[in-house]
Amino acid sequence: MFESSFKEAHDLFDRYLPKTGSYYNNKRNYSYDYENNTNSTSLLSPYVRYRILSEEDIIRRVLNTHPFSKAEKYIQEIYWRTYWKGWLEHRKNVYDDYLLDRDKHFANLAIKQLYEKAIEGRTELTFFNDWVDEIKKNGYLHNHVRMWFASIWIFTLNLPWQLGANFFMEHLLDGDPASNTLSWRWVAGIQTKGKNYLARKSNITKYSNIIINNNIEINEYAHPKVEKYEYSPKEISINDVDSKIDLDSILIPSDELNFLTNFDQKFKYIFSGLPLKDYNDHNYSKKVTDHLKKIILSNFNDNEFYKKYTYEIHFDDYYNSFQSWISKYQIKKVGIPYVTKGNWVKIYRKIIKNNPSVNFVYLQRKYDKEAWKFSKKGFFNFKKHIPELISKL
Repeated sequence: MFESSFKEAHDLFDRYLPKTGSYYNNKRNYSYDYENNTNSTSLLSPYVRYRILSEEDIIRRVLNTHPFSKAEKYIQEIYWRTYWKGWLEHRKNVYDDYLLDRDKHFANLAIKQLYEKAIEGRTELTFFNDWVDEIKKNGYLHNHVRMWFASIWIFTLNLPWQLGANFFMEHLLDGDPASNTLSWRWVAGIQTKGKNYLARKSNITKYSNIIINNNIEINEYAHPKVEKYEYSPKEISINDVDSKIDLDSILIPSDELNFLTNFDQKFKYIFSGLPLKDYNDHNYSKKVTDHLKKIILSNFNDNEFYKKYTYEIHFDDYYNSFQSWISKYQIKKVGIPYVTKGNWVKIYRKIIKNNPSVNFVYLQRKYDKEAWKFSKKGFFNFKKHIPELISKL
């Protein structure tokens, strides 16, 4: 379904760009545009996830094509991703607690057996089983279907939301720690406390081609889940990227593949790749890791922007290769783009620990820095600032 390449990401966006206005407004909730036999949404998330296409570039091009009034819904969806990342960065322990609770649930044999039945597509809900197969086959589900899936998982199958979030992360090509974790919390009713999302048969039928038999019951009246934790936002402290820094070398993580195209500074040497053995907070499917490796390679090898740079890409023996790169070019200072909660935080820690003689300088996108100022509260508050954020692009 997805070609893991720089070219495909940009071709997809080019094809969908005319639809980011009125068409998206009218069709976005449908799992598929059966009337026109085409996808109702852009399918860009497996590329935006790793920023082979960045949010700011997408927003700029959309606004060069449509007036804001026509494209507001599409732009809001792009900013949801930005908002989720900022919200979680202000409350990093939310993700840590999710992982701890997930592992506790997996240690419960009865729960684990129910989990395995669900992810093997052996429930009594045939349409749900089809969604499981679709995730495994394509590494993707339409966002509305993900909401239905999560609601049924939590309130009909009575499985912990943390295990559903884990299943998504293992198989979705666009699996993102912030968007995935917080979306599951939102469906459960703990992200916006006391307000859960309930899938309804009528809604599923309206926005998909699924007809659910009358004898099939899903829980449409469940109460929100209750959380035992309280989280208060904390400030995020990062370098100011607007200042000129004496740097000629940079490490590009897989979460920030097009960082240099949105960063006003020239670098001479680039190191990228991924230590897959440490990319392990979930048991990622081969489809996900293959997609990730191909995306990294294509971002550098097929992108004209990087033709002028000297770069190295490593997967095997990543850490030793980094040290060899440092030694070869006699590098004393390395820029590292700020990464949000997830695997790259611990990978950075290991790199820094293994190279005490190197000065690592954290860099941040101005786009993130500006948006995250408004990510401490709910999205309703955040979206009031979207026109202001757009004016600063």
